[in-house]
Amino acid sequence: MDAFAHGGDLDGYARRFPGRVPLDFSASLNPLGMPQEVRAALHAAVDGCARYPDPFCRELREGLAAKWGLSPEQIFCGNGAAEIFDRLAAVLRPRTALLLAPGFSEYERALCRVGTACRFHMLHKEEGFAVTERILDQIPGEGGAVFLCSPNNPTGQAIGSGLLARIAGRCGETGAWLVVDECFGGFLADGRERSMRRFLERYGRLAIVRAFTKLYALAGVRLGWCMAQSPALIESLRAAGQPWNVSYLAQKAGAAALGCDAFAQESARYIVRERAFLSEGLRRCGLWCCPGQANFVLFESADPTLAERLMPHGVLLRSCADFRGLGAGWYRVAVRTHAENVRLLETIQEVLHGKNDHGTGHVL
Repeated sequence: MDAFAHGGDLDGYARRFPGRVPLDFSASLNPLGMPQEVRAALHAAVDGCARYPDPFCRELREGLAAKWGLSPEQIFCGNGAAEIFDRLAAVLRPRTALLLAPGFSEYERALCRVGTACRFHMLHKEEGFAVTERILDQIPGEGGAVFLCSPNNPTGQAIGSGLLARIAGRCGETGAWLVVDECFGGFLADGRERSMRRFLERYGRLAIVRAFTKLYALAGVRLGWCMAQSPALIESLRAAGQPWNVSYLAQKAGAAALGCDAFAQESARYIVRERAFLSEGLRRCGLWCCPGQANFVLFESADPTLAERLMPHGVLLRSCADFRGLGAGWYRVAVRTHAENVRLLETIQEVLHGKNDHGTGHVL
């Protein structure tokens, strides 16, 4: 009953190791934490929690619309991106859907609940788990849908802009819906330019999902949003569930986060530096790392019990054994602060090889 196939289960860890506070590399959140402006907005909003939240998220949608060059009627806000995927599946109800494998499991879960037959575009280690042009031959026709994630979870690979344009064009030709998850796009230095937002005016069957969760460290607040060309789709999403799905705190936190452009840019630069450091350190531990751009790294180990062995050392990894196309021995680690990344590398080296010789120095 308590099975949980995602990272960030700190309560589960606390029950197994009472009194221990782990370094959580299993949840891919911003290592710089929550922006001060957002923290202040949450504190200021506490007294407003006695009232019902705005069921239309007017202030937040207006802010998002202004930032992305849309009208508020083209934006839906949800209780995290996962809720939006549930509502999209319920509204679109595609007969068939094409998903990436390995990929985020919540798309498949949401689609299976409405009876969609899911097919998979398999990604391969030999190609660095990159999405290739082979996907163009698998796009379904009218009544179908394609769900993509860029950067992809758990591989961290962003889909090339040219290929994304061709995928959108092929979906436009066949009549399939295209849903693109850009929840990790904020960590890309050119994330705004890579966004599929530029295709919204051209393709009516395109939905783009983003979230405040990762970039602004708001996983416990739960806030995601969707943009689409058609106000009719947005209204259908709103009608597909309960009206007060976004809390008062979440709405105020999101509105404050929209003014944190400098923080977002600093975060993207930090991830570029620390991801390179972490990837190189993992390779020096004898592990294969997937090339990518996201704020996490997918790697392979010959030890299928590595995550379990690291737990008593106070380190949490995300085992990827449950991802289609991976299996035992695959892990995802978040990019955290430099000192924490050093600590991770030291611990992995000690557990796998009984020594610390990767040259990073000892940091606790």
